[in-house]
Amino acid sequence: MLVPCTSYLFFGARPIRVLIAEDDKSVANLIRRVLAEDGYAIDLAYSGEEARMLAFVNEYDAVILDLELGDRHGFEILQELRGGGKRMPVLLYTGNEDTQAIVRGLDAGADEYVVKPVSNEELRARVRSLLRRGPSSRANEQLVVGKLRLNRLTRRVTVGTREIELTPMELKLLEHLMLRAGQIVTRGELHDKVWDMHFDPSSNLVDAHVARLRKKLNSAEVPVSLTTRRGIGFVLDSAEPDDESDPQDEYGLKSAQA
Repeated sequence: MLVPCTSYLFFGARPIRVLIAEDDKSVANLIRRVLAEDGYAIDLAYSGEEARMLAFVNEYDAVILDLELGDRHGFEILQELRGGGKRMPVLLYTGNEDTQAIVRGLDAGADEYVVKPVSNEELRARVRSLLRRGPSSRANEQLVVGKLRLNRLTRRVTVGTREIELTPMELKLLEHLMLRAGQIVTRGELHDKVWDMHFDPSSNLVDAHVARLRKKLNSAEVPVSLTTRRGIGFVLDSAEPDDESDPQDEYGLKSAQA
């Protein structure tokens, strides 16, 4: 089951994708909500067979695998994945604190384990740890535009040694703009990728959020430009600090010059 996420973290040109294999739908959806808030693209599998199929068909950066799935044991799934050449990091998610079972799972190729129940913060930390061990380059954790940096795993935005405080939605918006730095990003694309909404041409939702984001970047003296292309979208790019004198439109966004 593919579950849309409001905004995705990216390794290179694709989103950071996590498979959650959990037969308890309420638990699976709770994990999904926690990780989706951090920007991961989430797939859910409610059975062992579905998890196996998805893991072989799709490319995942991490898998959260419940040991006690309804139709198949997690050990079997893990062994098949490793035997089939799948090397994505796997976190075993179990309600059993039996040491022998945990050792067996780790010996079968799991990278981490966590015992239910687990706090949201620990789960997030475990997933970040998994991603650092994965095949994707560690350098891909960072988005960089000029002196502006966004770490997609820690969710920190910095300019030099200074950290910029953003709301979760502002961070998602900045992340998508940084991914497409120097390119026009349309309002429709932002509605779809950041807000997971169909584009309403009469709405100023995107414009208002971009204006607030730009105000924060300006207040922090971040040397980037966030320009609006009237009727089209927005462009984020590196710039000198003195381009604050450029004209602004009604939403406080700089207008592109003809």
